[in-house]
Amino acid sequence: MTVPDTDREEPGRVGDERVMLEAWLDYYRASLLHKCAGLTAEQLVLRSCEPSPLSLAGLVRHLTEMERAYAHRLGDRATPLLYCTDDDPDGDIESATAERAMADLKTFTDHAARSRDIMARHQLDETFGASWSYSLRWVYHYLIKEYARHLGHADLLRERIDGVTGE
Repeated sequence: MTVPDTDREEPGRVGDERVMLEAWLDYYRASLLHKCAGLTAEQLVLRSCEPSPLSLAGLVRHLTEMERAYAHRLGDRATPLLYCTDDDPDGDIESATAERAMADLKTFTDHAARSRDIMARHQLDETFGASWSYSLRWVYHYLIKEYARHLGHADLLRERIDGVTGE
C-alpha cells in the first residue's frame, strides 16, 4: 500500500491576513502529505543518513505534535503530547515505525482538521497562555515556520528515497 497524493492549491497573492495565513498553513500541510505520496510504509521510515533518526514518518509525527502543542492547546491548555513522553522525549522523530506509518498519516490529517476547527473559533489578536502569552496570529506564524523548516528536510528525504524532487 502506498500513500495517496493530496490536492494542493498555492495560496493567492492577494487577500486579507486571516485568509492568507489559513491558506499558507493548509498549503504546507498538504505539501507534507505530497512529499509522502506514492511511498510505502517502509519507505516512509527510511532515515536520511546515520546518525540522524530523521524520516518522513518522523516528520509527520513531529508536525502532529506541533498541531497539538500549539493549535489544540488553544481549545484545551492541558492537551498532552501524543508521541513524546518523559520516557521517550523524542518519540515523534525517533520512534516512527513502518507498522504505524499509515496510521500516523491518518492521525496527522485528523489533527490538522481539528486544528482548523479550533483556530476558526478564535480571533487573530486573541491571546492565550498562563505563564506566557501568545496570540492566534503568533500560532499561525509559528506553525507556518515549523512546516516551512521541515519541508526542506522532507525534500531531501524524498530525493534520497526515490530521486523525486520539486515542490
